[in-house]
Amino acid sequence: MKKQHQKLLSIIIPIYNVENYLEECLNSIHMQLTGRHSNVEVILIDDGSCDNSGRIADTFAETDPSFGVIHKANEGVAAARNTGIDKASGEWLYFVDSDDWLAEDAVESICSGIKENANADIIIFDAYKYYSDKTVSGKKISWEHFKNEKIISEISEIRSLQREVLYFHKTPLAAPWDKVYRRSFLMSNNIVYREELKVLDDMVFNVEAFGAAKLAVYRKDKIYYYRYVADSITNSYKPDRIEQDMKVWNYLKEYMDRLFLRQDWDQNDREKLIQAYFCRVVKSFTISRMRCWTDKGSESTVKNKVAELKRILSIGLYKEAFSNVKLKELDWKLKVIVIMARLNMGYGIYLIYRLYCRTGLRYKQ
Repeated sequence: MKKQHQKLLSIIIPIYNVENYLEECLNSIHMQLTGRHSNVEVILIDDGSCDNSGRIADTFAETDPSFGVIHKANEGVAAARNTGIDKASGEWLYFVDSDDWLAEDAVESICSGIKENANADIIIFDAYKYYSDKTVSGKKISWEHFKNEKIISEISEIRSLQREVLYFHKTPLAAPWDKVYRRSFLMSNNIVYREELKVLDDMVFNVEAFGAAKLAVYRKDKIYYYRYVADSITNSYKPDRIEQDMKVWNYLKEYMDRLFLRQDWDQNDREKLIQAYFCRVVKSFTISRMRCWTDKGSESTVKNKVAELKRILSIGLYKEAFSNVKLKELDWKLKVIVIMARLNMGYGIYLIYRLYCRTGLRYKQ
């Protein structure tokens, strides 16, 4: 795919084995571009798909000149998004997941937001969360970040957004698909997706983006449908999840060490970000253990699972987070987990997890 002349917006979509969802995703964009928005390009990165996803992408590129396809060997979603960034000709970048879809008039809303806030670094939008579970299929809820639209230029407010990326109190802020980014802002600050991280790379991307931003804008337009499937690969248990999470925590520690060398970071701001980091470690630990203990394919005994839990909690980084996180920063479910961990009550944590799962209080990323 050759770079085109300068566009206003590049929509970047990594694709990997999503033949059941891809056509709906691409149609939702194609229908909004037909005869309109010649200043928008769509970059499809087929990341070595083994199903019909690549052929579906080719079909759209053959019928709509706004679409282009890059076929590459599988390297993961971070590398695919970076390929899109490298090939993009748009002044602004928007990342879409290939199993989701755009709301009606989303492209118009994004382009209007860009034209009205050309000096912003990041523009945040709202979305819908759509449930595809068998029991609640078709249910959607509003994904709203704040009560009112606003322009955010105070450094204290932007740093608050950065903390919300790590540990949110209302609506998750870690995903890239409810934001658009000025490409020159990302490039000048060396902000890309960290390919060495195989999980939470989008969260890290936004931590770094808000860590560098000087101007952010929030608009109330709902531009996106995020598809949630409880038993999807994303939400399933992975045996190496703790090891992959550890890479994220170590990367973020090094990032914060560099960030705190800047003179504009006082002790109060440092402590707030560190606490958000500890909260994220605790929450991700809780999610990974819940998935482990509810995994139907696991043959591990309760005794072994509790032993593994205690082993993880003895690792320096986890030990530091559970020892130093302030309980007031956590929601009540995580407070219970932290208190029991501090009391070395491994079986108590197991029983709490089972209770949470039985009552539907499962955590989601």
